[in-house]
Amino acid sequence: VIAPFECLGCGSEGCLICVDCTAQLAVIPSRCYHCRKLTTDFRTCTSCRSSSKLYALQPRTIYSGVAKSLVGRLKFYGAQSAAKEIAKLLSTHALPEGCIVVPVPTATSRARQRGYDQAKRIARDFARHNNLPYLDCLARIGQSHQVGARRSQRIKQLRNAYRVKSGMRVKGIEIILIDDVLTTGATLEAAAACLKASGAKRICAQTFTQA
Repeated sequence: VIAPFECLGCGSEGCLICVDCTAQLAVIPSRCYHCRKLTTDFRTCTSCRSSSKLYALQPRTIYSGVAKSLVGRLKFYGAQSAAKEIAKLLSTHALPEGCIVVPVPTATSRARQRGYDQAKRIARDFARHNNLPYLDCLARIGQSHQVGARRSQRIKQLRNAYRVKSGMRVKGIEIILIDDVLTTGATLEAAAACLKASGAKRICAQTFTQA
């Protein structure tokens, strides 16, 4: 009431991204995230399937313009309401029945710096918005930061970077991993590999943007 949000795109009052600016977000075609080959429902293609633990990976839009500003407000300026906006914008197309929403945790040093973990905020709101169970079952091991690192560096840094928390069971469960930005996919692959090793059935992933 005292200080309402303004749309990051057009400046209209009331929310961080208005309906008109949402409609202008770039739409990413359905591709295999690894080789960029066109596929159905963002599935990993048959050629890449043997080297990936991800059944599908769907980014909502490109990391630029209003979308980039929205992520920036959430990660660097404390605008936690941006998580709700992003959660609403994530696709609800073909969500597996009985699936569980799992966030990809960021380095704990980053979370302490911000006062919260942005991926967990998005995942929790996404789960609530779609009436799905939310399970914060992954823990991050180590503090390596991925910004600016090449794919080979990311893969090396993230090897054994996650563990399933004690007492958390994921065996036989279909999981939707949630993160804010897709860069190389190494982070999501590492998280998926950890869940698969713990018995998860099928793992899909959604991100708000793709860099």
